[in-house]
Amino acid sequence: MPEGFSSTRKPLNRIMKKFLPAGVVLLLALMLYLPTLRTGFLSDDFLDCNHTINEVPRAFSTQYGGGYRPLIILNWALDNSIWGVENQTGWHLTNLVLLLVASSLLFVFLGRFLKRPEAIYTGTALFLFSYPMAVAVARVSWRTTVLALIPFIASLILISIWSKGAKRKWLPFAAGTLYLISLLVKETAIAALPVMVMIAYCSSADESRWKKATWTAVIGLASLLVYGVLRFRAMGLGTNYAESSSFGLYMVKNLVLQNSIVWRPWLTGISARVLFLVYPVAVYFAVPKWKNRILVFSMGFFLMLPVSNLTVRPDFSVAALPGAALFLGYLVQRLHGKSFFVPALVVFFIGVILYSRDEIKTLNVASGYVNRTAVRLAEIADELPGNGPLFISGVDNSVGVYGTFWPGEYMVPMECMGFKPERFVTGTDRLWEALITENDSGYLVFIARDAEHYRAIPVSFDMYSDLPDTTVLLSGCAPAGRLIRYPSCRGSDISGPLFLLSPIYPDSVVTIFPDIRGGSAFYDLAAEPLWLSFYETSVLTTEGQIELVFSSKNVSLERAVEIRHSKEAEPHL
Repeated sequence: MPEGFSSTRKPLNRIMKKFLPAGVVLLLALMLYLPTLRTGFLSDDFLDCNHTINEVPRAFSTQYGGGYRPLIILNWALDNSIWGVENQTGWHLTNLVLLLVASSLLFVFLGRFLKRPEAIYTGTALFLFSYPMAVAVARVSWRTTVLALIPFIASLILISIWSKGAKRKWLPFAAGTLYLISLLVKETAIAALPVMVMIAYCSSADESRWKKATWTAVIGLASLLVYGVLRFRAMGLGTNYAESSSFGLYMVKNLVLQNSIVWRPWLTGISARVLFLVYPVAVYFAVPKWKNRILVFSMGFFLMLPVSNLTVRPDFSVAALPGAALFLGYLVQRLHGKSFFVPALVVFFIGVILYSRDEIKTLNVASGYVNRTAVRLAEIADELPGNGPLFISGVDNSVGVYGTFWPGEYMVPMECMGFKPERFVTGTDRLWEALITENDSGYLVFIARDAEHYRAIPVSFDMYSDLPDTTVLLSGCAPAGRLIRYPSCRGSDISGPLFLLSPIYPDSVVTIFPDIRGGSAFYDLAAEPLWLSFYETSVLTTEGQIELVFSSKNVSLERAVEIRHSKEAEPHL
C-alpha cells in the first residue's frame, strides 16, 4: 500500500467515525419529521394561532391564554406575525427549528456526563425519535414543553460548566435567568430545583460539591421566587388546572406511566405496578455511581411531578426525555462491546421510529379531515340562501384519538384556510342562543361522515307553535309522527331514557336522558339536534312502558334568553 494513501486514510477514518453517526441521525430525523410540514392546525392550534404582539404585555400582567405563560404567548405572536394564520407550514417549520435547538443542547448536556460518543448519539436519538417528541413536534400547540426545555437544558449545561471549575462568576446567574425564562414559557420545571442541585453536585470536584450544590439551590430559589411573585400578581393562588392542586396515590401511577410513554412501543401494555418495580432495578444496573443514579431518577421524577395529577398525555412526557436519554446513554456505555448490543439497539430504534412515524401519519389523517371539513363548511355557507347562522351536526371532533375541531368552533378554522363566510357557523349546542343574537332563523346542517354530503333543515326562533299538551303511552318502538313537533315532554320520576332513531343517521341511536324536576322526569327534546330535524319517520324506543305528556314549552329557548340577559347585565355589575 502506498505510504501516502495510508497516511490520508487515518484522518478520513477519524472524520467518518466522528460525523457519520450525526449524519445518520439527521437523515432519519428528516425522514421522520418532513411530513409534519404538511400537517395543518388541529383543535388547540386554532386558539393559539391568533395571538398578536399587542397581547404580550397583558400576558405578563394577567392570567391570559389559559394560565401564566407569557413567553409562550410571545412565541405564538411571533409566529403569527411572521407566517400568519394561513401559512400553517411555517408554524411547523418553527417546530422543526425548536426541535433542532433542543436536540443540540441535549447533545451538549449528555456530553457533560457520558464518555463514549456512541452513548451521546444514542441518547440524543431517543430524544429526537421518541413518540412524545414526534407528536409534540407534529402538533403546533404541543410545542410548549419543547420550548420550555430549551432554556432549562441550557441552564443545566451552564451549571455543569461552572461546577466543574469554570472561573466565570456570571455562569450561575445566567443559569438562574435561563431557569426563570423556562418557567415563563411553561411551568414544566417548576419542581426541578433538585435536578439543578444534583447537576451541580455530580459535576463538581469532591472538595466543592456541597458548596456548588448549595449555591445552585440559592440561585434556583431566587428564580422561583421571582416567578412566584410575577405569577401571584397575575393570577393569585390559582392553578391552570384544578387537578394540579390536589394530591393522591394515583400520582405515582401517573409518574410511572408518563415515563413509560418515552419507551413506546416497547413498554406498551405493561402495568404500572410492574414498571414501578422495574425502573429502580434498571437504573441501578445501567447507571454507575449513586450520585448519577440519583440524578437520573430525579430527572424522571421532578420534571414529571407538575403533571402527575393530570390525565396522561404524550406531550407531557417530553419533559421526561432528558432523563431517559441520560439513562440510555449510561446503558450504552455499560453494554458497549457486548455481541448482542448493536443488533438489539438497532431493533429498539426501528420500533421507536416506526411507532412515531405511524403517529405522525395519524395526525396527518386528522389534519386532512379538518381541511376537507372546513372547505365543505365554507361551501355550504355559500350554498344555502340567506345570511342566518348555520348549526353543524355530525362533525367528528376526534380522528385517531387526536382532536380535530373544538366542538362547535368552525369560524376560525375556515378563516385560517382563507375563507370568510358571510354568516355565523357554529355547533348545535348554542343553537337557541345564536338564533336570538345572530338572527331569528337559520339552518341546522347534518353533515355526513365523509364531510361531503349534508342535509339542511330550516330552524327559527319561533319554530314551535302553541300546541295543546298531548299524553302518549309509549311501549317498545313507535314512529315519532306528530310528536316530533313538540320541544319537550315530561313523565314520572321513574321514567327512563328515550332512544331516538333518525333516518338522517340510521346507524346511530341517540339517548335522551330526563332531568328529574319536582318528582317528574323532564325531557328537553329541543336540545337534541336530530329531534329538531322534524323527520316524522324517526323512531322512538323505550325500556318498558312510559306515559309521557308532550308540551310546547321550549326550555332550551328559555335558557338561552336567560343566558343572554345575564351577559347583557354583566358589564353593569
